Amino acid sequence: MAARFELTDRRRRLLRILAVALVAVLLLILAAFRLGGTSLSSIRDSWNNTTSSVGRGEGFPCQVNSGSIERVDVLNGDIYILYDDRTVTLDGSAKEIRSFEHAYASPGLSISPDRALVYERGAHRFRVENRTETLFSGKTDEGEDIITGSIGKKGNIALGTLSNTATSRLTVWNSTYTEKQFVWNCADYTITSAALSDNGKYVAVSVLGAKDGETYSKIYVFDFEYKDPVSETEYPETGILAVNFTDNDTVVGVGDNKLVFLKDLKKNTEVEFGTSTLSAFTFSPNGRTVVALAEFGSANMQLLRCYTQSGKLAFEEPYDVHIKALYANASRISVLTNDYADIYGLGGHRRRAREVGANAILAFTDGRTSYSYEMGVIQKTSRLKHQPEHPEQER
Repeated sequence: MAARFELTDRRRRLLRILAVALVAVLLLILAAFRLGGTSLSSIRDSWNNTTSSVGRGEGFPCQVNSGSIERVDVLNGDIYILYDDRTVTLDGSAKEIRSFEHAYASPGLSISPDRALVYERGAHRFRVENRTETLFSGKTDEGEDIITGSIGKKGNIALGTLSNTATSRLTVWNSTYTEKQFVWNCADYTITSAALSDNGKYVAVSVLGAKDGETYSKIYVFDFEYKDPVSETEYPETGILAVNFTDNDTVVGVGDNKLVFLKDLKKNTEVEFGTSTLSAFTFSPNGRTVVALAEFGSANMQLLRCYTQSGKLAFEEPYDVHIKALYANASRISVLTNDYADIYGLGGHRRRAREVGANAILAFTDGRTSYSYEMGVIQKTSRLKHQPEHPEQER
């Protein structure tokens, strides 16, 4: 006698949901190929994310353990949290998509649009993951301790390590992590930061040195096809904190007393901070550089400045309150103060102020949705009824 299988209403609904999800993913894959290709890992990520998102979370505010959070960011449309013992991804309904444990004593993080590089500072382990799975886990050569790491938009990664044969070493792996694209042994300096170009062809690296009792920084830019650097630029009495590619041919370096721009990978332009000191900075994915400067070192006399890819001042806004943190995505800049968060367009238009708690640590946006990370909670922010008045800028 043949086995009989009957579909209940609940099973029919579940199958219908899965069928719709499958069609949506197939359409997404087709569109990606028509627009110029996609990767197998991103296809798996799309499918895993679609199927795991059947059902919703409990919404925001979402309780988190702030005592163990190292960083909060956005990865491919989801909230990405680096804890001291794991990484967690939350969707727009606050549903936990996945959680990956790690045993890194001092975890560091670099984010690209669809991948994250997690590494252990002062040790030799690292891994690459997207919002649903671990793509690669590895160790540095000869157990070298990691100083800094960076992941590019192409998925390749760069690690600066303390070397056994030189002062420090820079190693770049390709996007499948099967081979090394580039290795540079730095004989005299300690690597402090690195960045990869969007086209995956170049790497910029900042180093710190000392001479006659004075510290200084250098920025090197390398083309992977050549051993010698495309450019080597020295900055006396300046500590370069981070480098970034604003486009494929321009590097920006954020220093403790100036911004530097290397146009065509070598033409140096410097923007001095003058009597102001650096309070905070961030980079947008499309090449904007945003800084908060404290005038004469005052916490209540601040300047918000945004620079274009080429180093021109896009806009400037004075603040008479302390700027605690900055965050930028491809279309919005979030400015966190003690009492509220301002949301700007990249052209400088202040869209609205948002409510945040007194213990807010970061205000950020995911698309058009605004969030705040506060002690113990991540929550969506609502608009303030009245915009805070900013002082008129002197002309």
